[in-house]
Amino acid sequence: MPKKSVPMPDYTATKEERAWHKYCLDNNIIISPWAAEKGLNCKKWKIAIAFYPNYRKINLTPTVYTEDNIWQEYYLMCKYYYDKYRR
Repeated sequence: MPKKSVPMPDYTATKEERAWHKYCLDNNIIISPWAAEKGLNCKKWKIAIAFYPNYRKINLTPTVYTEDNIWQEYYLMCKYYYDKYRR
């Protein structure tokens, strides 16, 4: 029987966090959790950032996040690009 992977932790984004995320999507800024461990039971992540049209060039955060803070840090990364590029 195949092993089951561990899902990402649950998190409900605030209205403001959803606005930051939407801004990134609308402006071709790709931000995503990235497994920092091999295997199906990953409990540590980095955050990956890429930009269209060069979406294959992925930049990873040096910091490793846990299930306790991955989503908060993900949305803070969205906010960073929202603040940086918003006109």
